[in-house]
Amino acid sequence: MQAPLELSTKNRSQVVKNLWPLYVHDLSDFDSHPVNGHGVLGAGDEVRTLGEQGETLAAWWRNPEHLFPYLILTAGKPVGFNLIATGPYVPESIDADFVVHEFFVLRAHRGGGLARAAAHAGFDTHRGRWQVVTYPSHARAIAFWRRTIDEHTGGDFVEREGPHHWGQKVIWEFDNRG
Repeated sequence: MQAPLELSTKNRSQVVKNLWPLYVHDLSDFDSHPVNGHGVLGAGDEVRTLGEQGETLAAWWRNPEHLFPYLILTAGKPVGFNLIATGPYVPESIDADFVVHEFFVLRAHRGGGLARAAAHAGFDTHRGRWQVVTYPSHARAIAFWRRTIDEHTGGDFVEREGPHHWGQKVIWEFDNRG
C-alpha cells in the first residue's frame, strides 16, 4: 500500500487544524493536559476557541525549510497528518536531524497499513538521523513504531525508554542516510 503524503500548504492548513482536536483527544488517554476553562482540551487558559487553538499551529506553514506538515490521504481525502521537524525546530537536547513531531490517523483508518505507509513515506522523503518518541503507556503506538521503524531500517535502530526533552518517553533513533 502506498499512502500518499501531501505537503500541506498554507491554503490547506485548515485540514491539520481541523484534525488537531481529535489528535489531542486521543492523546488525553496518555497526557495530563486537562481541558481549560473554555472547554478546549490541551490548551492554556488564554486559548478560548478551537479556532484559536488551531492558530497555535501557524508556525508549521511559516517555516517551509524546517517544518513539514504532511497530510495523510486515502481516496484523496485527508485522514491524518505526519508533522516532521528539522533544524531549529528540533530542540538542542535531541541529537537528530529530523523528528516526527506529531503523527495522527483517524481511528477508522488504523490497522490497515495506511499509517505505516505514511510513516515510511515521511522517512523516505527526508534522509538523516531520526528520532521518534511516544508515551511509555501508549502500547499501541509503541507496537506501531517498533514494527514500522524495524521494517524501515531492517532492524538497524536503537530503542530505549527514559527522560526526554518532552518528558518520560519511549525513544527510537535511526539513521536512514545509507
